[in-house]
Amino acid sequence: MDDELDAIEKSKQITIPKEVKNLVSGGLAGMLAKSFVAPIDRIKILYQVTSAPFRLRDVPQVALKIVKEEGVSALWKGNTATMIRVFPYAGIQFMVFNTVKSFFVDRNEEKHLQLGKHLNDNGEEKNGTTIRRRNTIEKDRKFGMSTVESLVAGSTAGVVSVLCTYPLDLTRAQLAVLKKQKNKTDGFVRVLLSNYSSGGTRGLFTGITPTLMGMLPYAGIAFSINEQAKRQIYRINHRDPTVIEKMICGGISGLFAQSLTYPFEVTRRRMQTLKVLRHASSNETAIDVVSGNMEKHIASSNATKVVAEGQNILSTREVIKSTSMLRVMKELFQEQGVHGFFKGLSMNWLKGPVSFAISFTTFDLVKEFIDAEEVRWNEKSTTVGRGS
Repeated sequence: MDDELDAIEKSKQITIPKEVKNLVSGGLAGMLAKSFVAPIDRIKILYQVTSAPFRLRDVPQVALKIVKEEGVSALWKGNTATMIRVFPYAGIQFMVFNTVKSFFVDRNEEKHLQLGKHLNDNGEEKNGTTIRRRNTIEKDRKFGMSTVESLVAGSTAGVVSVLCTYPLDLTRAQLAVLKKQKNKTDGFVRVLLSNYSSGGTRGLFTGITPTLMGMLPYAGIAFSINEQAKRQIYRINHRDPTVIEKMICGGISGLFAQSLTYPFEVTRRRMQTLKVLRHASSNETAIDVVSGNMEKHIASSNATKVVAEGQNILSTREVIKSTSMLRVMKELFQEQGVHGFFKGLSMNWLKGPVSFAISFTTFDLVKEFIDAEEVRWNEKSTTVGRGS
């Protein structure tokens, strides 16, 4: 009878796979963080793809000009594509990172448990204390990843998430350089299909090379610093990090990661938007809000000349093929020097730490909430089962 009751109680309990928890928590964290900094991102992209000189003090004026010409919602132009992209992107990133992390933590625990000289045949320490496997939190504290393991886990997570969602990132960047037209919808589906029709599958991955080259160190550094910083807080204070401490860890990790890999971001954005700037008319693009005179700056941009010169000679597919990463980087260097690869970086110093702090902290809070609700539900089911 007791066995039957136990079986009934267990059937009422729920166990949410940790991959699902990580996917949902990461997705929501990414959506919140990206929405918060979307206006800064749009203005930054407009500077990255033009030769207009960047000054941080001009950013508020640019924002006001966008609002005046296109409306307040234009500051979030392309954010729909970002939201569609960021949920799977951030979700996959956190899920893969925690999967790789679990692999390293379990492996580290196995190494500890299999130290034959400290164990007898019954799996007990020679002093007679039975070794018990710890829960996830305890294992993480004692057998957490090393710095190198954190880098590997972060880099793997970054690359997988980028490959799965890159066409949406390409679409988001292209929408950012287009004006918000009244009585006209610049849907991400239309732009996405345009990329495919003009370049096939390859057209959906324009700019993927600098993205991957930047993502490997970017995600590796970000996750590694965040992970190791939280572990140090526990080692020093013998407690889990507070919400504020988690935000600080996330902010610092984002600051370092984005600063070190920023040149790849500028290169990626230029490659992503060249086709759009070539085909769009002056009334359709928004880059005049940062350049003041769009015609002047496009004409002076060597990177854009690559496209303009081939407009009547090469097919669209050939033009896309000609804008290789090395060629774009070479033209950018000739046009603006080393400074061009870091244009807008100060905006990242403002939004990067905020975005990472929101993302990492929200992930931890949402995951803790899901864990708590799962425990509460199972305890309630057990109580009701016994009461009946």
